[in-house]
Amino acid sequence: MKKIIFSTGLFALLLGSCAESDTSQEQKSAPLSLAGLELQMTEHPEWTYENLRLYPICADENALKVSESQPTLATLAEGMHTPGFRITERKQFGREQNAWYNALTVQNKSDKTIFLMSGDVVTGGNQDRVIAYDDVIPPGSIKNIDVFCVEAGRSSYYNPEAPENEKQIAAFRGYYNVASPRVRKAVHQGNQQGVWSAVDKVTEANDASSATKTYAALETENAHKNKREGYLNFFEGKMDALPNAVGVVAVCNGKVIGVDIFSQPDLFRNQYKALLHGYTAEAVVAENGAGASNDPAVRNAFRQVARLAQANPAGEEIAGKFSIDDTWVHLFLK
Repeated sequence: MKKIIFSTGLFALLLGSCAESDTSQEQKSAPLSLAGLELQMTEHPEWTYENLRLYPICADENALKVSESQPTLATLAEGMHTPGFRITERKQFGREQNAWYNALTVQNKSDKTIFLMSGDVVTGGNQDRVIAYDDVIPPGSIKNIDVFCVEAGRSSYYNPEAPENEKQIAAFRGYYNVASPRVRKAVHQGNQQGVWSAVDKVTEANDASSATKTYAALETENAHKNKREGYLNFFEGKMDALPNAVGVVAVCNGKVIGVDIFSQPDLFRNQYKALLHGYTAEAVVAENGAGASNDPAVRNAFRQVARLAQANPAGEEIAGKFSIDDTWVHLFLK
């Protein structure tokens, strides 16, 4: 009889443990909502490749209304292919000369409003640069913007055979993705030496050091580039099935390496591949943890960033916000 009672009790205990486990799993998979933004926590193989896992962020109808008063925003990558839009070395406009490499001039003669994101990398000019702060360039406008150098070993026009008048204009020829989280963090800290140091570490780790020490040397054909392309090909188009997707939390080996949320779904989709390029630049050189996640850290990072969508949030030390007038456009982890 004692054995029967013991077995019955053990069965009840195991049954209770299973129920608790199921409940715990449901809680872990439950989406987290804040300010009309919803973090998708469901475990799904489509969101994990090697050691990198993405957590989509979707917006409800109220959150999407935020962008109704905003102009349709094109990415810098789109802008660089738009006639009438160009970036050149800085024009002074009568202002005091500062370090020449920390500012550029943007001219927009097109009918598009171009969104510049902190971390966007442009190539050409007298040295490659990374955009320092989020900004928008309306149609028919010209302005100087703050940047950091990401090519410490060059200070002359990229095409030495170009005519002298072209060298004087010193226009930028292309767009090269969003920088890696390590470089973006240095940009947010606002220190040029820190940016150069971050560029060196990322390129060296990816076996992409170059004579001019440019971040864009990541395009060097090697095993690391091939691995990055594997990540990019796997995640390409994954957001297309989520029409209200506006952002992502990126996690490498259980560590949150990036959070980016946009007010406009199309803006996010158009910036998605460039963002991924930055994430993968770090993931391919990290030890493979098989996409291990840290759910509390993911939820906390999302809260820190998404709360900035609310009116008058307190403090922006960990996360940042870019707005047009009184409506936010981009929320991000610093």
